[in-house]
Amino acid sequence: MAGLWMEGFEVHQASTQLARKWATWTAANTAAGAGRVFGTSYGILSAVAVTPSLGLKDTLVFGFGLRIASQQTALNSGAQGLYLERGGTEQVHIEFVNNSGSFEIRLLRGATTLATTSSAFAYGVWHYFEVKVNVHTSTGSYEIRQNESTVSSGSGLNTANSGSNQADIFAMRFTSNVSTTVLIDDIYVLDTTGGVNDDFRGDSIVQGLLPSSNGSTIQWTNDAGAGSNFENVDDAANAAPDEAGAGGTNSSDTNGQIDLYNMQDATQVQGAVHFVQLGVQLGMSAAGSRNVKTKYRDPDTTVVDTGVTHNVNTTVFDEFTQVLDTNPNGSIPWDVSDIDGGQFGVEVTA
Repeated sequence: MAGLWMEGFEVHQASTQLARKWATWTAANTAAGAGRVFGTSYGILSAVAVTPSLGLKDTLVFGFGLRIASQQTALNSGAQGLYLERGGTEQVHIEFVNNSGSFEIRLLRGATTLATTSSAFAYGVWHYFEVKVNVHTSTGSYEIRQNESTVSSGSGLNTANSGSNQADIFAMRFTSNVSTTVLIDDIYVLDTTGGVNDDFRGDSIVQGLLPSSNGSTIQWTNDAGAGSNFENVDDAANAAPDEAGAGGTNSSDTNGQIDLYNMQDATQVQGAVHFVQLGVQLGMSAAGSRNVKTKYRDPDTTVVDTGVTHNVNTTVFDEFTQVLDTNPNGSIPWDVSDIDGGQFGVEVTA
């Protein structure tokens, strides 16, 4: 493993969409602010957002853009911020400490402060922070970066509040509603194994893409009875999903049937593509279960499995995500042309 999770708040804005992707999402619709580079960001509400288990890892790295407009004393109440957890129990978290002229970042294990950045960060501008933590009861370590420069680090620490090593969950836990003044964007999470995407990625953006047209293979049934299959799965970021009544779904009960879709172009991506996160929302039309594989069609027309089978076993729609560190057609680094010219989709397998 390497890349584990990302969120840019363009494709997912409505609470229904976010609750399908995140294992826990308690906020109402995001308070959308201007994005750090483009699009929209998330205005921090009184909310809990928790990823599914990403698998127990010795070390996790996460990056995020943050803009605090002005002093927010509500953030100083403690026990709120960005968390690394083991099975829902905190290991460490970071808080944003607001002062009269600037803010700092504090790293804590429960109520115990492990570090406070000596740098003070300006209000009213975007910063890109990255945090790496080795989670261990005695030999833990951490490094915090701002705009790719290290601002705090340490080692030989207890960074395991649960009493057990490792972490498997990234979470945002806030008790203060400061949605118009504190914005977060461009979140990534990775571990330090796998030989690719295994350390700080530097200043990064996340661009969400939706299907834009039917691909080369369309075999699932269009349950809306009109339009094209892609139109049933191209929900606008801030809209309710189609099966709520706005349109329809695509369905199949036949092994081997594939739907492929062209995606919007990755117009905002400059330079290296670190990894791609593929998300598909699936549910059963009746009691039972089926397996679905995600698919990728490279611009050279080769169609390959992405390597993960998703078991769908409930009539409640959920989002199944998979991170692809490399192009599955040859395991080579992603290029923007692989995304713009490629197709993504699903296949019923069992």
